[in-house]
Amino acid sequence: MKVDWIHMHCIVCLNSDRLTDEHIIPKSLGGILTCRFLCATCNSNFGAGFEANARLAPELRKAAARLETIPKLKGKLEHGAEYKAQFGDQSLEKNLGKDGHFGTAKLEDGSLIVPESDVSKQLKSVLQKDGLTDPEISDAVDKWEAAPPDEIVEISDGYRIRKWQEHPATPTYTETPLSPLVPLKIAYEYAALLVGGAIYCPEFQGLRQILLDQNEDMARQMVTYNWAKEPDAFHGIAFEDNHKVAQFQVRLFGLLAYTARFNGVTIEHKPIVYTHRLDTGKDWGHVPD
Repeated sequence: MKVDWIHMHCIVCLNSDRLTDEHIIPKSLGGILTCRFLCATCNSNFGAGFEANARLAPELRKAAARLETIPKLKGKLEHGAEYKAQFGDQSLEKNLGKDGHFGTAKLEDGSLIVPESDVSKQLKSVLQKDGLTDPEISDAVDKWEAAPPDEIVEISDGYRIRKWQEHPATPTYTETPLSPLVPLKIAYEYAALLVGGAIYCPEFQGLRQILLDQNEDMARQMVTYNWAKEPDAFHGIAFEDNHKVAQFQVRLFGLLAYTARFNGVTIEHKPIVYTHRLDTGKDWGHVPD
């Protein structure tokens, strides 16, 4: 869903620079609600700052991992995440590539771990550089393919290798948790969709400054979060009315519920909820009963 914006200034820095499309819920998390109300500088600064590694936040990945209906998005969240695998008495920790595999890596003893699909190519390249003939190379590759798993075998003079069985890797979940600036920005941008040009009013300047400064300590004072009972394949944003101050809830993967309270700000608008189903791709807004 794309929401039109008729104003000419960035809703965060207030400059009249060229406005760009902004994903209210980060695109890296599967968000599709957009509006052209953020300047290129703010968009870039947020993307390179507190949003840069948002998709690697362990709590989000754990929630998504429990959902069977969004395999493509789950895979994207794991790209670049740190995983650990055990090879005998040696362990390997490495970031996953975009194909969901380690790629070639080196163990502590200096030996290489090579994806099985690449071994023949790697062997041929190494043996060619060492001057082996084509028949010798072909014989070495045949010995590799016939080698029993987990045993060291000699495939040619001076070349001994171990054909490891598939060793499942598991996530370490050592990455940084989601910054409170992410749900705060989502709530602020959703507020802009509700109030339109009133978002430029001085009452919102404190929120804008927190985002501009990327001040996590201040954001943490305004954002709390709880866990729902079960994950579900949706993202949601709700304006929950004014409870002394404007209060929003941001739901990610149905499980994580972030409450953002806008200190010193009230909003003249009925409670309203935006929902995006991640499994069907549909999104909509509605006023709760």
